[in-house]
Amino acid sequence: MTAKRILAGLLVLLMLVPVFCACNPDMPDTPDVPGSDSDTNPEDTTPPEDKGLVLDVTDFDGTALRIYGLSKDYAYGYYATDDIWIEADSSDPMESAVYKRVQDCINKYNFNIQYTETSGNGVNDLSGLVAGGLDEADFFFLNWRFAYAASKAGQFLDMRECPTIDLNNEWWDQNAIRDLAIANRVFYTAGDIISRDDQNTRMLFFNKTLAENKHLASPYEMVRNNEWTFDNFAQMCRDVKDDVDGNGALDEDDIIGFFWEEYLFNYLMVAAGERYCTVSPQGEITYTWLQNSEAATKMETIAGLMVEPGITFSVHDYTDIGAYSNKYAYGRGKFSAGKHLFTLTAADAVSEVADMEDDFGMLPLPKWSSDQTTYYHTVDIETPLGGIPNTKVDTTMIGYMLEYLSYEGRETIRPAFYDQMLKRRYAQDSDSQDMLDIIFSTKTFDVAFVCNWSGLLNIADNSIRSGKIPSATPFTRAGRVVLGQIEDEYNNFLNVGLEEVTE
Repeated sequence: MTAKRILAGLLVLLMLVPVFCACNPDMPDTPDVPGSDSDTNPEDTTPPEDKGLVLDVTDFDGTALRIYGLSKDYAYGYYATDDIWIEADSSDPMESAVYKRVQDCINKYNFNIQYTETSGNGVNDLSGLVAGGLDEADFFFLNWRFAYAASKAGQFLDMRECPTIDLNNEWWDQNAIRDLAIANRVFYTAGDIISRDDQNTRMLFFNKTLAENKHLASPYEMVRNNEWTFDNFAQMCRDVKDDVDGNGALDEDDIIGFFWEEYLFNYLMVAAGERYCTVSPQGEITYTWLQNSEAATKMETIAGLMVEPGITFSVHDYTDIGAYSNKYAYGRGKFSAGKHLFTLTAADAVSEVADMEDDFGMLPLPKWSSDQTTYYHTVDIETPLGGIPNTKVDTTMIGYMLEYLSYEGRETIRPAFYDQMLKRRYAQDSDSQDMLDIIFSTKTFDVAFVCNWSGLLNIADNSIRSGKIPSATPFTRAGRVVLGQIEDEYNNFLNVGLEEVTE
C-alpha cells in the first residue's frame, strides 16, 4: 500500500496498550496515589483524529491532472462527466461539492484538475491521442461500450500495473472490478471519482399516492420482510390498472402498472439472478444464460407480464411526444402525471419526476423469490467509465493523484449526490433512502450488455415487442456461436499489449 493512514493507526495502538495491561490477570492491581499521573492526567478517551488518505508525496508542485470527459451536449446530457471540475463555487449542493474537491486537491497536495470535454462520444479523441503517442491526457472517460472496445484495441493501460493505485480501496467500485477484470486486467473501471455509474443504474420509481389510493400493500415492507419478489411486483401491476376514459381499452391516457424502456426484460432477468455471462476471479468469461433449471420459467414469467394486455406500456408505444425532447422524457412525464404505478429507468431520471404532484418513492428491482440472497441492478451500457490512456510511460504520479481524487470523491461528491441531491432534495421519504443503499451496493456490469454477441440482448425484446413470449430455442442456437465468440474475446484481452512488448 502506498496510500495509508499511518498516524491514526499508531494512535489507536497506543490507546489499546493500557487496555491490554489492565485485562492481564497476572498484573497486580495498582492503587491510585494522590498526586500521581493517574490522578492528575486521566486517560484521554477522545478518538484519534482521522487524517484521511495520506499519500507518500506531499507536494505535486502545481501539476495538473488532465482528465477528458463527456460533454452535456452529448446524448441529452444523460452521461456527462460534469462532476469532475467546476470553475467557481455554487449554491447547488452537487456543484459546490465538485468545487470543494478541486480546492482540496490544490490546498492539501498542490495539484489541480485540467478538464477537457471530448467531441461527441470521445472515441476519435482517444484513438487520436494513442495513435499519435500524444501525452495530453492522464485519465479518459468513455461510455462503457466504447471503453470496452478501446481496451481491446490497446488504448488503455492495465490499472492493476500502476504501482500507486490500490483498486481494493473502497472508493473504487468493487462490483465493477469484479465484473470487468477480463484476463485479470482492469483497463477501465468505475468509482467515486465520478457519480455517473450510480446515476446510470437501473431501478424502480413508484407512485406512492396511486398505490395508497388502490389500497395496495407497501413495497417498502415487502423489501424489509424479504418479500419483494417478482410475483408480488407483477400482482401490484395488475391490481392498479384502470380504464380511466372508459373506452374499453387500456391506452396511454389510462392508469397502467408499469412503464418500461429498452432492455427491460434483460434488466428483470438480471434482477432475478440470471446473467448472460460472468467473469471469474481468474478473469475468465463464462457464458451462464439459461444454464439452470429455473431460467426458462423465469423467462416465460417475466416476458408473460410484459405482453399481458393492459399491464405495461413501452417507450416504443409512444409516437406523439409533444413538446418533450425525447420519448424517454415523455414516458417519465406520464409517470409524473400519475398514469403509471412503476417505471424502470436510470437513477438520474429522478430530476425529471421530482416535481410530480403525487408522492413517489424508489425501489430495488424485485428478486425472483425470497430464496434469492441478494438484489442485482444493471448499469447502463452508456455510463462513462474511465481508464489511463496508453500514452503514459510512468504512471506513478498519476496514480497518486487519481487515488486522492477518488478518495475525495467518496468524501464530498458521493454525499452531495447521494444524500443531498437524491435523499434530501428529491426522494420524498426516508424509506427511499434505505432503498438507495440496497440499489447502489448491488450493481452489476455484465459485459454481454456491451458486446451483445449474436444479438443476444435483442432476441427476447424483439419477441416481446411483437406480443410474443420468447422461447429458449433461439438462445440455444445463438449460444453455440457465442461460446466461440467469448473464447476469442478472452484471448483478445490476454494479448492486449503483447505486440508492443515483443517489438
